[in-house]
Amino acid sequence: MRKRRTSAKRPVAQELSAAETEKMLNKIGKLLKNKRQARTTLESFSYEINISRSAMTRYEAGGDMYLSTFLKLLHGLDIKPEDFFKDI
Repeated sequence: MRKRRTSAKRPVAQELSAAETEKMLNKIGKLLKNKRQARTTLESFSYEINISRSAMTRYEAGGDMYLSTFLKLLHGLDIKPEDFFKDI
């Protein structure tokens, strides 16, 4: 019988701590809010992209969202993802 190689298991990537995740979401939310405020009101923007005002407020406050929602927000703001992240 052949012996199996035992390799040390190591993580593929480091896990982001909850504090770091929250910090990053807050940065993203603030930037979304600044970009949106430079363009239009919360009510108008929410209506344009078909997202509720309460959801938009939550995202701008650093709430978690689906990637598809994030891309929808960027599209509504006419911002490319790579350009958005230059400011973070």
